Amino acid sequence: MKNKQGWRKGLGLSQIMATLLVVLPTMAFIVTFIIDYWSLMQADYKLKLIANMGAEYYNSKVDITDVNEDATFLGSAGGICPNGTTLSLKSSAAGDTAGQISLTVEYLHDGPYLKNKTVTTSMLTYSYHDQNLSATLQCTK
Repeated sequence: MKNKQGWRKGLGLSQIMATLLVVLPTMAFIVTFIIDYWSLMQADYKLKLIANMGAEYYNSKVDITDVNEDATFLGSAGGICPNGTTLSLKSSAAGDTAGQISLTVEYLHDGPYLKNKTVTTSMLTYSYHDQNLSATLQCTK
């Protein structure tokens, strides 16, 4: 039987190289990917807040035939847009169903790993004043 005491005297060069070449880059990738995914989820959360604010704002209006002049709403809700982007009204039209307000909020995420991912959230609500609206808001740079 061989002496089992001599098989391990410390870390050899192969163990150190394996740590430096495999484990550390893998850990760095995992950490940066998690941070990028976290920022994407934070952007999604902010879009949901904007959609909620938009539904409340458009529901409070009695006449929503011209929603292009909503600088007060776009300014206040635009402060929530992720990464310093600004909120703009991409499109608006009469909705398909009477008495419903349909909102979509979009954002283009450009992170280190999740590049050019469009994050969207939609909200459908009933209008207090029997208005119908379909609008798309966009957070752009």
